[in-house]
Amino acid sequence: MPHASISGYEDAGPLIGQLLADPAQAWSTGSFGAIAEFMRDADEPLSVDAAEDPERRRLATARGAIAITPRSDVRPLAYETPSSDGVGWSSAIAFCLPEAAAAGPARTVVTELGPDADAVRPEDRSGILFDLGLGIPHTEACLRASTPEALSVLRRLAGRPLLGEDPGPRRAAAATGAHRVFMTRLARIEVFQAVPKTGETSPEGPHTHLLPKLLAAGRAASANTPIPDGLVAGLTLHACNPLRDALGRPRAFDPIAHQTFQELMTTHGDPRVLALRQRFLAALQDGMAPDALVDDDDQDARHLRATLRVALRQARQTQAARTAVIDAWGDAIDPATRGRAPDAVCG
Repeated sequence: MPHASISGYEDAGPLIGQLLADPAQAWSTGSFGAIAEFMRDADEPLSVDAAEDPERRRLATARGAIAITPRSDVRPLAYETPSSDGVGWSSAIAFCLPEAAAAGPARTVVTELGPDADAVRPEDRSGILFDLGLGIPHTEACLRASTPEALSVLRRLAGRPLLGEDPGPRRAAAATGAHRVFMTRLARIEVFQAVPKTGETSPEGPHTHLLPKLLAAGRAASANTPIPDGLVAGLTLHACNPLRDALGRPRAFDPIAHQTFQELMTTHGDPRVLALRQRFLAALQDGMAPDALVDDDDQDARHLRATLRVALRQARQTQAARTAVIDAWGDAIDPATRGRAPDAVCG
């Protein structure tokens, strides 16, 4: 989103600390095609608890860990995107850094880095980190070897590209069972669970995705993510969804979860998006017929139209206007919503 106007740099530590304490929130770091995700259950034991060390902002469970580095040059950007099912939406906050500040080594071959002194759990700090050499400008995607067998395999791969035409190196690295460690200048996520085998689904809880075809696009984020030019997300919060549970299963609309994120949107959203949404809601409530609220020539038109689709779906859930008015607007700007039940599965 080239001309998004969002709040200036700030110490986002208090906001991150507040959100990290809530097990209903999930987190990710990485790049388009290579991402690590951290989430936890409400009753899941913590072996490292941010509440005991608030300056470090770290959490660890038996399945994974997250650590967030305090910085004063972070721009939080709250945003929402429509899901493909025609009913739901996703809510997120990208914690962005300037491109120059976010830049990392972008190694292009498997590289041994030495002991992982910054591991979240003390018992993992003797493990040896290997950068996978994915060449991502702002993310170091690594494996942490802690067994002689894993060390032997990864040392044999050192100096070679992981994602060449030969799938052997990638399969060998995955088979080591080494912890995955994805790091940016703002955060690290560690995944202790094993990489799923071919045909298996990702496990519940912390996991990673490595998709070479997407990675080859060279994008820091999906084109659907409205991050302004010159900024890179070093960490992303995936907010509790009012229509889905933590496993993605449909549930009755949760107005509290919805309102909680709307308050974050008001504080950390793009003012242009917020103003457009207010104009749209006013038009709905006044019973106005569908109108062109977004100029097709606007270079941000794609993201602004997505804003309208999300606002329409939310209005349907909150009954913010008469059904006939919502349906008329839906036919005009979001035809995928027509005939969809509010409790349909969100995508």
